[in-house]
Amino acid sequence: MVTKLENGIVRIAHTRSGAEGSDEVVVAELDSKGVLVSWPRPLGLADAFRTNDDGRQVPEPLILRDCDGWLTLTKGYTMGKSSSSLGHSLERLRYSRAIDTGANRADYAGVNGMTSEIDGLANWAKMVPVTTQLMLGKEGKCLEGLSVVAKNLDSLPLGGPLDLRLETSYRHNPLPKNGVYTIPTALLVRTQSTELESWQTHQQTHRMMQDLMCLVYGKPCGSRLVSVMREDDQVQPPTDERRIWREAYQPSFGRATDPDCQLTDDDNPLFFLDEANADLVGEWLSEYSYWSRPTWIAMSALFHHTVPVESRLLQVAVALEALGFAIARKANPEKKASGTYEKLLKNIFDFLGYEPTAVVGKDGSRDAWCKDFNRAYKGVKHADNHLTDGVEAWARACEGLTLIRCWLAAALGVPEKLVTQRLNEGRVGGLIP
Repeated sequence: MVTKLENGIVRIAHTRSGAEGSDEVVVAELDSKGVLVSWPRPLGLADAFRTNDDGRQVPEPLILRDCDGWLTLTKGYTMGKSSSSLGHSLERLRYSRAIDTGANRADYAGVNGMTSEIDGLANWAKMVPVTTQLMLGKEGKCLEGLSVVAKNLDSLPLGGPLDLRLETSYRHNPLPKNGVYTIPTALLVRTQSTELESWQTHQQTHRMMQDLMCLVYGKPCGSRLVSVMREDDQVQPPTDERRIWREAYQPSFGRATDPDCQLTDDDNPLFFLDEANADLVGEWLSEYSYWSRPTWIAMSALFHHTVPVESRLLQVAVALEALGFAIARKANPEKKASGTYEKLLKNIFDFLGYEPTAVVGKDGSRDAWCKDFNRAYKGVKHADNHLTDGVEAWARACEGLTLIRCWLAAALGVPEKLVTQRLNEGRVGGLIP
């Protein structure tokens, strides 16, 4: 059985060291930061010191091979070298990414495709490849059996510059484990490009999808890299649309969630995909340059749950400022977006066209809320202002995050009535205490 690329795996593999031109053995350990490579050499103290001064470049990529096949490591840097008088030295290298390939020596700085998995996505998109049906007897009075069918659904295009699609996936082991049959399922996010695009270009689209899920649920949603693809790294020349996708490992690919804060089956989104406008979803993904900054800052407040409430208010406030600025810039690209902080907040309400009760309160108003939020923000930002009370700081941060979620719903064409109803039902998400 081929070893999967996951935390804790250790590969003892052969490589070509480059200048020495000899076949050497290294140890590659997959951990929470990437891949740690330990490279032993039969060098004494004097020789080891000389190699420290010779400006030896870190192999990029580093291509390994062992009994499980090829392994390509990229984005590397040195972590130093140790040596001893016993004629032994050990160099340590750190790599950010590992790809299950290497025969064609592709560097994977650019890729034609990338696949990831995001918590909550299958529920939001209502795409599950397994259906069940009760088999009833005559007149429906007794249960005769249960039918479980696993079949992949047609991929769902969401658009964007890299033709982002949602694709179902399932696995099944015909043998039960402890008497239990299982069919693990997943909904994958897949981007694809005709020409090679940088790893970062593909990754930023997947990060936008993670931010989208976090805003939809109002909670941290983890994201994991699954695979990548290059047209020039196929086993055989392609004859149709099918391609070989290579398993990939990069712990820093998306924001990781704390086990205590992970999304559960009891969490419901503010809205579902089929309640949004498909064209507006694609347009939102294409406008990464506008929306990535405010969403990225806002999501920091969700994932960094151990920071003080004052810091969370700062994060949400800065995200709101960036969002108000982006709305103004997109509405009039030729005009320099400017205005006071309160004016930028009002840009968001103007975009919405209504004042969410979950933000301004039952008897509140946009202008009053913007003024109060700005005062609370200044209270934690400026030392010469009265420090905002912790409870108020918490409440304002939650209200600000709700405002950003309402903006997202409006940007994707979700009706105001539906958003208001869901917020009244308690789907407010929020910051974890």
